[in-house]
Amino acid sequence: MQPSRIPLEDILAKYDWITTFTHPPDVASLLRTNGAPSPPQSARLKVSLANLTTPLTELQSDLNVLRNAVVSLETQMSRLQSLKHDYETALSPIRHLPMEVLAGILCCSWKDDDRVTYDLGDGPWSLGQVCRSWRNAIESFCPGLWATLDIGCNDLDGAKRPMKGDPVEILRVVLERSRNHPLDFHLWVTDQATERCLDLLITHSKRWSGVTLGIPSSLLPRLSAIRGRIDLLRRVDLDCFPSGSLSEDSDIWAFEIAPKLENLRMSCLPPDVNIPFPATNLVSFFDARPFAGDRLLPKYFDIVKAAPGLRSFSYIDCGVNLMSTSPLLPCVTSLSIEKFWVSSPSCIRSMKLPSLTEVTLTTMYDDDLDTQHSGGDEFIKCPVDALGALHQMLLQSQCSLYRLHLIDAVLDNNLANIIRLTPSLRRLVIELNEWVEDYDPILDSLVAQMSEEYLVDGAMQHCVVPSLQELGIYLSNIDDAYISFIGSTFVDMVASRVRRPCEAPRLTKLCLSISGSGWIHDLDEVAENTLKSLKHEGLQLTYNTYDADMSE
Repeated sequence: MQPSRIPLEDILAKYDWITTFTHPPDVASLLRTNGAPSPPQSARLKVSLANLTTPLTELQSDLNVLRNAVVSLETQMSRLQSLKHDYETALSPIRHLPMEVLAGILCCSWKDDDRVTYDLGDGPWSLGQVCRSWRNAIESFCPGLWATLDIGCNDLDGAKRPMKGDPVEILRVVLERSRNHPLDFHLWVTDQATERCLDLLITHSKRWSGVTLGIPSSLLPRLSAIRGRIDLLRRVDLDCFPSGSLSEDSDIWAFEIAPKLENLRMSCLPPDVNIPFPATNLVSFFDARPFAGDRLLPKYFDIVKAAPGLRSFSYIDCGVNLMSTSPLLPCVTSLSIEKFWVSSPSCIRSMKLPSLTEVTLTTMYDDDLDTQHSGGDEFIKCPVDALGALHQMLLQSQCSLYRLHLIDAVLDNNLANIIRLTPSLRRLVIELNEWVEDYDPILDSLVAQMSEEYLVDGAMQHCVVPSLQELGIYLSNIDDAYISFIGSTFVDMVASRVRRPCEAPRLTKLCLSISGSGWIHDLDEVAENTLKSLKHEGLQLTYNTYDADMSE
């Protein structure tokens, strides 16, 4: 059956009668009841029903014609819209931008911490795949996008970034496109390919601005080739891992002439390695290495005295010596240091830091250091007199300490002495990876002192650390121990610091973590529920417990 070709108006007019049609009165009356139609009514209703068949068929046919017409028109509309989009795209203002302006826009799309990786589908590689003009802009006018590199680095989950193609040739392309822009790169030298990348980067050392380098100790002497060729260098993060032995000369002269050096971080260097560096512009210094008998302290004290802008100083000598045997060194004063990471009692006692606001006492204990330097059998904790040295340093510094972080410190009565000396303390964290029975009464006494209050101007105030806002206690590897200081008194102390007047400093964050096997604490169900309920009063609570015996 051929579809109707009559005009739309005629199709609509064919069915005008439908809008005016009404039932006869007797049929309308019948529809308002449940009564059965009479025989004459039944006959008329059957005739009326049969008469609807033809118009229904015709109307359905006309509807199909109209629907097909709508589908066809929609297809044509889509085509026209596509043509319109093509013309608008061709006339897009970005197509008429000068190349320099386009390059500026592309550069603004790049975050400061984004880095060029060997994933050719990411970063500037992908931007260059949009079109020819973008590729030209990316390759020729955006050197800054290529100057922040990530080569052979590990992701946060420990998975190595994939390298597609020859990494050295890819690096050559990146260095060419970065032109003379200062380089900021992360490089982990773990195989021959990344070792060749290091050699290539050394030839561009005049452009180094920021460097994060993981390197085998046997390759450290190779860095001496950059001596006197790093005038732009501001940041160095050097992470060393064992691989063979060094030559007899353990002096690495790479950074001796670095006039703009501000931040220097060295981790896991061999004990006898000496890396000279300038201190004039130094802002942050960090050195964590195996215990070397404090032999580097005189040199580093000279650095402190020569660095008027030094704000962060960290010297962490990792090892299993639990008692400092070094002679007392002359006191060194720094008016600029605010952040201090340390483990050596000799270093602590010899410092006077009036501007100090943050102290971290730690050995930077981890599996790599433990395996490399202590045979993997001995636990590395802070020397036994570290807290006493810290107490002495705080006395002579007369500083306003805001943050105190104790990691594997040997706890003694000096802990309470330190807490009493720091009324401005806002953050206190204690981390212990080994539990000693004697620690329990010390921490129990600390909790009791932190619970004490007295009346000041009509309001109650805590006697020690009244401004404390964050408290963290992390106990790991706790085996078959009874921890009594974590009990109802602890919860009452926390609650009293949470329930402070609105205008008074109050505890806002508590992290309590205990893990091990066969341990018990003194928290009953009521106290534990009270602690958890403090979350509804504004406390940001992290409460984690793990007992290996209970999980079996």
